Amino acid sequence: MRNYLTITITDVHGSRQFTLTHFVKRFILWFLAVLSVVVLIGGGVLWQILAERSELEMQIEDLYQQKSQLEESFQQAMDKQNELFTELSQDKMALENEVQAKDGQLNFLQGTLGKLEEHIGLDESKQNIKRLSELSPLDLQLLMTKVPSGAPTTFKVISDGFGWRTHPISKKRSFHEGLDYSCDIGTPVQTTADGIVEKADWDNSGYGIQVIINHGYGFKTVYAHLSKALVSRGQVVGRGDDIGLSGNTGSASGPHVHYEVIFLGNKLNPRPFSDWGLRKMDSVFKQVKEVPWESFADLVIQEKQLVLKQSLPTDAISSAK
Repeated sequence: MRNYLTITITDVHGSRQFTLTHFVKRFILWFLAVLSVVVLIGGGVLWQILAERSELEMQIEDLYQQKSQLEESFQQAMDKQNELFTELSQDKMALENEVQAKDGQLNFLQGTLGKLEEHIGLDESKQNIKRLSELSPLDLQLLMTKVPSGAPTTFKVISDGFGWRTHPISKKRSFHEGLDYSCDIGTPVQTTADGIVEKADWDNSGYGIQVIINHGYGFKTVYAHLSKALVSRGQVVGRGDDIGLSGNTGSASGPHVHYEVIFLGNKLNPRPFSDWGLRKMDSVFKQVKEVPWESFADLVIQEKQLVLKQSLPTDAISSAK
């Protein structure tokens, strides 16, 4: 009987016996044990899911609160922007009205001045042309030492001009602020006027190694994409001095010298300055309207008279004027 398990069930109808083997007994015990483990694990997983759900619900509630705050902040910013736009529109209208009034006053003054010049026989533009025409070849040579003139290097071709273009590297439309002189790497680069070296170093804006010369009188020149600078900051240079060697440093698609002419902070087309020479003495005066050339003419004449005064007798000065 060791291999059997007897179960007796008694009720009003009598007693009944069930005999089970030890194998069935073990099976039932194992089944109950596995069922208990499954219930425990399932209960734990269910508790974890409920806890995570509660946490997610809290996160969702926080997100809704943040959304509400962002919407409120955005609306406040839009209201503020609308207020500023209204104020700017009002200011713009006031400025436009003021500009129109000033334009009217300016036109009236210009008309009055023109009539006055006609009346007294004064024509400033003709006077300026006359003043410039008084410059001798020697005066022009002196002027060319102060104002950038001629090309900065020996070149094969001008590969890119001054103005709007499609950039060869970025392929974006941009304004080219100088001339590009195509030449072999290592070609000497000369300064186009007397001056002081303002910068001779690497430039992070894409110009690579560049040299900037301050010529005074409002003029500066820029020489970029050099392979080497031959001058240093603060050095005094004369027109025609070697200041560097051409290259393709920085944002360059090939060896060349990028050359700029700047007057009072404004970048001018270098072509008239590059073409300016003794064979084309007055070309730059006619093509470059941003420079008050008559003032430079006066400067050259005054310097010439000063030199003559210091070196010649008084009688000779009057004959030289």
